[in-house]
Amino acid sequence: MRILIGKLLQRISYKQTIGRRAFCTKNIVDIGQPTPSSHPQLMKEGEITPGISLEEYILRRKRLLDVLPENGLAIFAAAPVKMMNDVVPYTYRQDADYSYITGCQQPGGVAVLGHECGFCMFMPEPTTQDVTWQGQTAGISAALEVFRADKAYPMSKLREILPDFMRRSSKLFHNVQTAVPTYMELDAFQKAATSGEVKDVSVLTHQLRLIKSSAELKLMRESAAIACQALLQTMLHSKIHPYEGMLSAKMEYECKMRGAQRMAFNPVVGGGPNASVIHYSRNDQKIKEGDLVLMDVGCEFHGYVSDLTRTWPPCGSFSSAQEELYDLILRTNKECVKLCKPGATIRQIHNFSVDMLQKGLKEIGILKEDSRRSSHYQLSRSYHQLNPTSIGHYLGMDVHDCSKVSYDHPLTSGVVITIEPGIYIPLFSNIPERYQGIGIRIEDEVLITDTGCEVLTGSIPKEVKHIESLLNNFHHGTVMESHSNQMVSFS
Repeated sequence: MRILIGKLLQRISYKQTIGRRAFCTKNIVDIGQPTPSSHPQLMKEGEITPGISLEEYILRRKRLLDVLPENGLAIFAAAPVKMMNDVVPYTYRQDADYSYITGCQQPGGVAVLGHECGFCMFMPEPTTQDVTWQGQTAGISAALEVFRADKAYPMSKLREILPDFMRRSSKLFHNVQTAVPTYMELDAFQKAATSGEVKDVSVLTHQLRLIKSSAELKLMRESAAIACQALLQTMLHSKIHPYEGMLSAKMEYECKMRGAQRMAFNPVVGGGPNASVIHYSRNDQKIKEGDLVLMDVGCEFHGYVSDLTRTWPPCGSFSSAQEELYDLILRTNKECVKLCKPGATIRQIHNFSVDMLQKGLKEIGILKEDSRRSSHYQLSRSYHQLNPTSIGHYLGMDVHDCSKVSYDHPLTSGVVITIEPGIYIPLFSNIPERYQGIGIRIEDEVLITDTGCEVLTGSIPKEVKHIESLLNNFHHGTVMESHSNQMVSFS
């Protein structure tokens, strides 16, 4: 009897819950992107995008106004829709600066920020046919009520209203990467451009975006955690399925099953000599027995990306030549991470890595001095043929985030960078044959803290003994629960 009563109460509770949800959904307005009312599983009340509150967006605009000249005007256009063919678009991704200021994740809009006009949004006006094919989009009401613009107008009013804003401004800023003719063709804009009064707004926004808030760091930690767990599963998968394409697919599947919206970039999955191609993207080869595979991967979690690289032998063991080179890259990775602290710069860390790698490669016998030329010139030239990359870059809403910020800029608490030493030796080079066709990179995400740093990707193994143990103690079809649900630290 108790069991029957319990089941009856469960049914009543379930029906009441469904009834409430069905009633509530009638009042939910679709604005073309998640809101707390339409997606309570993703967002809390008061958030404009998952994890980022209205208050934070307002603070971002205030901070931009603080660095904007007194009569300056900042113009942000949404990212354009890119088409695969005449009627099929690629998956849309918003421009980072537009997203950072507005929170709007949809195309077709232009936002303006100035001391006099405040925060103003010009919104697209979809036709009935547009809605039928593409769904609802945010309009004027969403601009005012959700994104909290001070003023909002349809795009059809832009040519009438924006020129007046421009004429009353002494300097214009706009995001050059997404600039559109809609405002660039206006006489007021052309006049300002001719007189040299138009600048790239990213010079200002990248400085603001460089230091992450606690809310941003929470999203970045989750993005890194998802990528680490997914790559761990992919490493286990590689012993049974040593195919570049399969490993790429496995990585994407595991990331999305853990909540990522998309990959941060097309995964680099380079087996054997393909790993010596730094941005290898074909991912169409089988990985030969005994070869290494280099995977440079990352995912995007609600607007914030991860980026990490691991290199390992799917067969389960490194050869002596592979381990010799791997050990040099790993030691360089660890020493460079130690340098990550407030006051240091990416340039300084890079220069340290170059010195360390040049010395190590010279000791191994890969780099050799030529008596006919100056030793410094020859070593530098030979080294940069084997590694033309920087030790790292800023990370955040974009993979190469805040590109307008110099690598000479002192690091401060809240900045996230990558540390990614590597060596890329092609086949048929003048390097000893046992090293030819080997590409190795070990990349970690590093958060600068008040006292030093925090490695956000420390849960994915990089020691030779940890990698070999992981691969050789794994049996197909018996993935332990801890691998998929726990974060195991190997740092």
